[in-house]
Amino acid sequence: MTDVPPPSSGVPPSGSPAPDAGAALSYGWEQFKRYAGPLIAIIVLPALLQIVLSAIGQFVVRGFVGFFVFWVLSLLVGFLAQLGIFNAGLMVTRGEAPDLGRAFTTDRWGEWFAFAFVFGLMVGVGALFCGVGALVVVAFFGLAPYYFIDQRMGLGDALSRSLETTRSTAGLPLALGLTALVGMLGFVACYVGLLVTLPIAYVGAAFLYRRATGQEVAS
Repeated sequence: MTDVPPPSSGVPPSGSPAPDAGAALSYGWEQFKRYAGPLIAIIVLPALLQIVLSAIGQFVVRGFVGFFVFWVLSLLVGFLAQLGIFNAGLMVTRGEAPDLGRAFTTDRWGEWFAFAFVFGLMVGVGALFCGVGALVVVAFFGLAPYYFIDQRMGLGDALSRSLETTRSTAGLPLALGLTALVGMLGFVACYVGLLVTLPIAYVGAAFLYRRATGQEVAS
Protein backbone atom coordinates (compact mmCIF):
# COMPACT_ATOMS: atom_id res chain seq x y z
CA MET A 1 0.00 0.00 0.00
CA THR A 2 1.09 3.54 -0.66
CA ASP A 3 1.76 5.78 2.29
CA VAL A 4 -1.11 7.99 3.34
CA PRO A 5 -0.13 11.67 3.09
CA PRO A 6 -0.23 13.74 6.26
CA PRO A 7 -3.58 15.40 6.88
CA SER A 8 -3.96 18.79 5.28
CA SER A 9 -4.89 21.81 7.33
CA GLY A 10 -7.45 22.69 4.66
CA VAL A 11 -5.54 25.80 3.62
CA PRO A 12 -2.97 25.57 0.80
CA PRO A 13 0.59 26.53 1.73
CA SER A 14 1.78 30.03 0.98
CA GLY A 15 3.08 30.29 -2.58
CA SER A 16 0.91 27.46 -3.92
CA PRO A 17 -0.32 28.01 -7.51
CA ALA A 18 -3.75 29.61 -7.74
CA PRO A 19 -6.55 27.18 -8.67
CA ASP A 20 -6.95 27.12 -12.42
CA ALA A 21 -9.67 25.13 -14.21
CA GLY A 22 -7.80 25.48 -17.48
CA ALA A 23 -4.66 23.93 -16.04
CA ALA A 24 -6.68 21.17 -14.36
CA LEU A 25 -8.56 20.28 -17.56
CA SER A 26 -5.40 20.48 -19.66
CA TYR A 27 -3.72 18.09 -17.23
CA GLY A 28 -6.75 15.82 -17.33
CA TRP A 29 -6.70 15.76 -21.13
CA GLU A 30 -3.00 14.93 -21.30
CA GLN A 31 -3.40 12.11 -18.79
CA PHE A 32 -6.48 10.83 -20.60
CA LYS A 33 -4.47 10.56 -23.81
CA ARG A 34 -1.81 8.64 -21.89
CA TYR A 35 -4.16 6.30 -20.03
CA ALA A 36 -7.30 6.29 -22.20
CA GLY A 37 -7.72 2.50 -22.14
CA PRO A 38 -7.81 1.90 -18.38
CA LEU A 39 -9.67 5.15 -17.64
CA ILE A 40 -12.44 4.26 -20.08
CA ALA A 41 -12.57 0.69 -18.75
CA ILE A 42 -13.00 1.96 -15.20
CA ILE A 43 -16.10 3.85 -16.35
CA VAL A 44 -17.51 1.28 -18.78
CA LEU A 45 -17.29 -1.92 -16.71
CA PRO A 46 -19.53 -0.78 -13.81
CA ALA A 47 -21.92 0.84 -16.31
CA LEU A 48 -22.33 -2.42 -18.20
CA LEU A 49 -22.92 -4.31 -14.95
CA GLN A 50 -25.55 -1.76 -13.95
CA ILE A 51 -27.32 -2.20 -17.29
CA VAL A 52 -27.38 -5.98 -16.85
CA LEU A 53 -28.70 -5.74 -13.27
CA SER A 54 -31.34 -3.19 -14.24
CA ALA A 55 -32.48 -5.36 -17.15
CA ILE A 56 -32.76 -8.42 -14.89
CA GLY A 57 -34.69 -6.42 -12.31
CA GLN A 58 -37.16 -5.10 -14.88
CA PHE A 59 -37.64 -7.95 -17.32
CA VAL A 60 -36.58 -11.22 -15.67
CA VAL A 61 -37.37 -11.12 -11.96
CA ARG A 62 -41.06 -11.00 -11.13
CA GLY A 63 -42.44 -9.07 -8.19
CA PHE A 64 -41.51 -5.98 -6.21
CA VAL A 65 -39.05 -7.75 -3.90
CA GLY A 66 -36.95 -9.08 -6.77
CA PHE A 67 -37.03 -5.73 -8.53
CA PHE A 68 -36.00 -3.94 -5.33
CA VAL A 69 -33.10 -6.33 -4.68
CA PHE A 70 -31.66 -5.78 -8.16
CA TRP A 71 -32.23 -2.05 -7.86
CA VAL A 72 -30.18 -2.00 -4.65
CA LEU A 73 -27.45 -4.08 -6.31
CA SER A 74 -27.37 -1.63 -9.21
CA LEU A 75 -27.11 1.26 -6.76
CA LEU A 76 -24.15 -0.39 -4.99
CA VAL A 77 -22.44 -0.90 -8.34
CA GLY A 78 -22.89 2.82 -8.95
CA PHE A 79 -21.13 3.54 -5.67
CA LEU A 80 -18.38 1.14 -6.75
CA ALA A 81 -18.07 3.04 -10.04
CA GLN A 82 -17.53 6.29 -8.14
CA LEU A 83 -14.82 4.69 -6.04
CA GLY A 84 -13.09 3.50 -9.19
CA ILE A 85 -12.91 6.85 -10.95
CA PHE A 86 -11.95 8.82 -7.82
CA ASN A 87 -9.20 6.29 -7.12
CA ALA A 88 -8.07 6.52 -10.74
CA GLY A 89 -7.71 10.29 -10.48
CA LEU A 90 -5.59 9.91 -7.36
CA MET A 91 -3.41 7.25 -9.02
CA VAL A 92 -2.77 9.39 -12.09
CA THR A 93 -1.88 12.49 -10.07
CA ARG A 94 0.41 10.31 -7.96
CA GLY A 95 2.28 9.25 -11.09
CA GLU A 96 0.81 5.75 -11.31
CA ALA A 97 -0.98 4.10 -14.21
CA PRO A 98 -4.68 3.50 -13.38
CA ASP A 99 -5.09 -0.12 -12.34
CA LEU A 100 -8.51 -1.77 -12.61
CA GLY A 101 -8.03 -4.00 -9.58
CA ARG A 102 -6.76 -1.28 -7.27
CA ALA A 103 -9.27 1.30 -8.50
CA PHE A 104 -12.16 -0.76 -7.19
CA THR A 105 -10.47 -1.76 -3.93
CA THR A 106 -10.85 -0.34 -0.43
CA ASP A 107 -10.74 -1.66 3.11
CA ARG A 108 -13.57 0.71 4.11
CA TRP A 109 -16.52 -0.64 2.12
CA GLY A 110 -19.21 0.21 4.64
CA GLU A 111 -17.88 3.72 5.16
CA TRP A 112 -17.51 4.23 1.41
CA PHE A 113 -21.07 3.16 0.62
CA ALA A 114 -22.36 5.54 3.31
CA PHE A 115 -20.18 8.36 1.98
CA ALA A 116 -21.14 7.73 -1.65
CA PHE A 117 -24.83 7.65 -0.75
CA VAL A 118 -24.71 10.96 1.14
CA PHE A 119 -22.49 12.68 -1.43
CA GLY A 120 -24.63 11.40 -4.30
CA LEU A 121 -27.78 12.56 -2.48
CA MET A 122 -26.29 16.03 -2.06
CA VAL A 123 -25.45 16.27 -5.76
CA GLY A 124 -28.81 14.78 -6.73
CA VAL A 125 -30.78 17.27 -4.65
CA GLY A 126 -28.68 20.06 -6.11
CA ALA A 127 -29.47 18.81 -9.62
CA LEU A 128 -33.18 19.40 -8.96
CA PHE A 129 -32.47 23.12 -9.16
CA CYS A 130 -32.02 23.21 -12.94
CA GLY A 131 -28.71 21.38 -12.57
CA VAL A 132 -27.02 24.50 -11.23
CA GLY A 133 -27.32 23.32 -7.65
CA ALA A 134 -25.29 20.21 -8.45
CA LEU A 135 -22.44 22.41 -9.67
CA VAL A 136 -22.65 24.47 -6.49
CA VAL A 137 -22.43 21.31 -4.38
CA VAL A 138 -19.38 20.14 -6.33
CA ALA A 139 -17.82 23.60 -6.16
CA PHE A 140 -17.73 23.47 -2.35
CA PHE A 141 -17.79 19.77 -1.51
CA GLY A 142 -16.10 18.27 -4.60
CA LEU A 143 -12.84 17.64 -2.76
CA ALA A 144 -14.55 15.51 -0.12
CA PRO A 145 -14.20 12.17 -1.97
CA TYR A 146 -10.47 12.77 -2.38
CA TYR A 147 -10.07 13.63 1.31
CA PHE A 148 -12.09 10.52 2.20
CA ILE A 149 -9.97 8.19 0.06
CA ASP A 150 -6.54 9.82 0.08
CA GLN A 151 -6.42 10.95 3.70
CA ARG A 152 -8.81 8.30 5.03
CA MET A 153 -11.15 10.80 6.64
CA GLY A 154 -14.67 9.98 7.77
CA LEU A 155 -17.80 11.31 6.10
CA GLY A 156 -18.24 14.39 8.27
CA ASP A 157 -14.55 15.28 8.35
CA ALA A 158 -14.16 14.93 4.56
CA LEU A 159 -17.16 17.17 3.86
CA SER A 160 -16.05 19.72 6.45
CA ARG A 161 -12.48 19.78 5.17
CA SER A 162 -13.63 20.22 1.59
CA LEU A 163 -15.85 23.15 2.58
CA GLU A 164 -13.04 24.69 4.62
CA THR A 165 -10.56 24.33 1.78
CA THR A 166 -12.82 25.72 -0.94
CA ARG A 167 -14.01 28.63 1.17
CA SER A 168 -10.45 29.60 2.12
CA THR A 169 -8.96 29.28 -1.37
CA ALA A 170 -9.95 32.01 -3.78
CA GLY A 171 -10.91 30.67 -7.19
CA LEU A 172 -11.10 27.02 -6.11
CA PRO A 173 -14.92 26.72 -6.08
CA LEU A 174 -15.10 28.20 -9.58
CA ALA A 175 -12.34 25.87 -10.82
CA LEU A 176 -14.11 22.82 -9.38
CA GLY A 177 -17.47 23.92 -10.79
CA LEU A 178 -16.07 24.50 -14.27
CA THR A 179 -14.25 21.16 -14.18
CA ALA A 180 -17.49 19.40 -13.23
CA LEU A 181 -19.35 21.25 -16.00
CA VAL A 182 -16.90 19.95 -18.58
CA GLY A 183 -17.45 16.45 -17.22
CA MET A 184 -21.20 16.82 -17.76
CA LEU A 185 -20.80 18.01 -21.36
CA GLY A 186 -20.47 14.38 -22.46
CA PHE A 187 -24.25 14.07 -22.05
CA VAL A 188 -24.78 16.17 -25.20
CA ALA A 189 -23.06 13.52 -27.34
CA CYS A 190 -25.56 10.73 -26.66
CA TYR A 191 -23.67 9.84 -23.47
CA VAL A 192 -20.72 8.49 -25.47
CA GLY A 193 -18.85 11.72 -24.86
CA LEU A 194 -18.84 10.89 -21.15
CA LEU A 195 -16.13 8.32 -21.86
CA VAL A 196 -13.86 11.27 -22.55
CA THR A 197 -15.24 14.12 -20.46
CA LEU A 198 -15.67 12.19 -17.20
CA PRO A 199 -12.06 10.94 -16.94
CA ILE A 200 -10.78 14.42 -17.82
CA ALA A 201 -12.99 16.00 -15.14
CA TYR A 202 -12.19 13.51 -12.39
CA VAL A 203 -8.45 13.64 -13.04
CA GLY A 204 -8.71 17.43 -13.24
CA ALA A 205 -10.47 17.53 -9.87
CA ALA A 206 -7.77 15.29 -8.37
CA PHE A 207 -5.23 17.77 -9.77
CA LEU A 208 -7.02 20.62 -7.98
CA TYR A 209 -7.16 18.55 -4.78
CA ARG A 210 -3.40 17.90 -4.87
CA ARG A 211 -2.67 21.58 -5.50
CA ALA A 212 -5.08 22.74 -2.79
CA THR A 213 -3.47 20.47 -0.21
CA GLY A 214 0.09 21.37 -1.16
CA GLN A 215 0.92 17.95 -2.61
CA GLU A 216 3.05 17.28 -5.65
CA VAL A 217 1.22 16.51 -8.88
CA ALA A 218 2.92 13.95 -11.10
CA SER A 219 3.62 15.19 -14.61
